[in-house]
Amino acid sequence: MPANRSIPLLVFALFSSPAALAEGYTGDLGLGVFSRQGIYRGESTQTDVLPYVYGEWGSFFGRVDTFGYRVMPLGHGFLEIGTRIVQDQMESDSLKQAGVRERNNSRLLGVSTFQFTPIGAVQVSLMQDFGDSEGMLADASWIGRIKAADWLTLYPELGVELLSSKYTAYYFGTDAGEGGHPAYEPGMALNPYLAIHTSSPLAENWNLAFTLRNKALDEEISNSPIVGRNSRWNAYVAVSYEFK
Repeated sequence: MPANRSIPLLVFALFSSPAALAEGYTGDLGLGVFSRQGIYRGESTQTDVLPYVYGEWGSFFGRVDTFGYRVMPLGHGFLEIGTRIVQDQMESDSLKQAGVRERNNSRLLGVSTFQFTPIGAVQVSLMQDFGDSEGMLADASWIGRIKAADWLTLYPELGVELLSSKYTAYYFGTDAGEGGHPAYEPGMALNPYLAIHTSSPLAENWNLAFTLRNKALDEEISNSPIVGRNSRWNAYVAVSYEFK
């Protein structure tokens, strides 16, 4: 089973078991359609139907693509250890056929915190890839909350992602002659992003969640001969049941 699907499936199975719910799971569980633009040349938009998890079970938590354990209180939140699902594998058949080596999904593990401050939520994470790149990923964002109507809550997000040179070299660098391209060795990349999250009640305890995100790609990435864009969109829509 691909890594980007196996972890959320296992977490969903754990959190949705009767024993887990009886022990006090709170939050949303459901199913979502997740879509992302291909970043490599020749890649089409990828769409998957995956479990949607946003909640907590004791000290364990799930936040869509981030899963982990709360170690200790910290400020307005907790210090956490966990993993993040980043669908960064290469799925371009045309590049593979041209002789470009395959890029596999990262295996991220690290520390994070999610702070509920008076001016909005702030999340910060630092993760090491224990997969092929052996690089690091850091991420920080601010998330606001706007009650637009009785049936609609908006959560604007502004953030930035930092990728180490090892991370970018594995995913976006090329060896001399690889796929007919010259050697390219990218450095550290800083990718700012904007997102809008929405939440709407459908019926008692049933909710509809939607997210649209655009990430601007650093020139260290967009200048790669195997990359076909300078920004990337991704989105998901999910229907979930809220456990209280």
